[in-house]
Amino acid sequence: MTTRPVRIGIIGAGFSAHFHLASYRKVYGEAFEVAAIAGRDPAKAAALAAQFGIPRQYASADELLADPAIDIVDLCVPNNLHVPLVLQAAERGKHVICEKPLGGFFGPDGAGADWTADGYSRAAMLDAVTEQTRAVEEAVARAGITFCYAENWVYAPPIVKLNRLMAASGSTLLRIQGEESHSGSHAAYSRRWRTAGGGSLLRLCAHPIGAALHLKHEEGRRRDGKPIRPVSVSAQVAKLTAIPSFEAEARKHIVTGWEDVEDWATITLAFEDGSVAQLTSTDTRMGGIRNYIAAHGSKAVVTANINPNTTCQAYTPDGAYFDSEYLVEKTETKEGWSFPAPDEDMVTGYPDELRDFIGAVANNRAPRSDLLLAMDVMLVIYAGYLSAAERRVVDVLPYLQR
Repeated sequence: MTTRPVRIGIIGAGFSAHFHLASYRKVYGEAFEVAAIAGRDPAKAAALAAQFGIPRQYASADELLADPAIDIVDLCVPNNLHVPLVLQAAERGKHVICEKPLGGFFGPDGAGADWTADGYSRAAMLDAVTEQTRAVEEAVARAGITFCYAENWVYAPPIVKLNRLMAASGSTLLRIQGEESHSGSHAAYSRRWRTAGGGSLLRLCAHPIGAALHLKHEEGRRRDGKPIRPVSVSAQVAKLTAIPSFEAEARKHIVTGWEDVEDWATITLAFEDGSVAQLTSTDTRMGGIRNYIAAHGSKAVVTANINPNTTCQAYTPDGAYFDSEYLVEKTETKEGWSFPAPDEDMVTGYPDELRDFIGAVANNRAPRSDLLLAMDVMLVIYAGYLSAAERRVVDVLPYLQR
């Protein structure tokens, strides 16, 4: 247990760094300080330091990791940098907060910037990410650090309540359904496997997959003291924006330009107790983001709507009337009916996530969202890519047990 405030260093100065910093302001009950920041863009890092009162700014991740006063590094960087920085942090004895996903496959060794995933072996990808997860597991164990997997759905109040209701009812979770969908990422990196590590299955479905795995982990721990884990995966992927009739349309209301990644995915998980989860994601859904998990238990059925929800509903005949006010993520228009988020960070779980992570480090305990969850999510996703490519059910147990 620490006797002083936990000191946090942020690595990254982009979108995720901003919402992490905004969420730290809402953390209560823990003694901590965001003490330093490092980013590839010094101007962006300086702007965040000024906005959030961060006392020290470093020119590189290496410099921040060398600071002996930093206890935790919060990795708000692109997916391809997650594993290298986790390994570096472990060598320095720093606890880690790692944004989802844990890692990914971004091309074989020596691949150039023009490498594409078209025709590349998904089995080789799965083998590569399996080795990644093992390398991280070994480094974390060797260093004796705490690894915190930043899967905010684990902490989203609707899903927390769902889990409590399943526990209270003593339900067996027979079937879980879930989805994350919206009209597409506008980030350039998301269009290519080389920079994104996959399409909507990785970027979006990681959330409902993570939530479903967490709920089964928790059910198993309640019943038998050990998590219930997945045994097989079946998936399909598609590029819906490549449909010729859609391509011929003059006006597009959803994001296009996907290169070698999918914009739709569905995946079915079978668990070792015989239960299942059916999860989907797409970059082709208009009308705002859709985030939900539904649990069909033996004694209760609970649906957790993160987005949209009916906490606040609004109507305007002219979206210009709401120009000065944020409504909700990924909506194409403010006109008509909408579902404004009163506190989007809170509903999506970010402040409670960070509070748990700080408390885990301060009190030398495991976080609710841990390395096991991070590893299972990663392996399930890439087993899904193999399943979709070979049109078969993939036995994931050999990869989980390596």
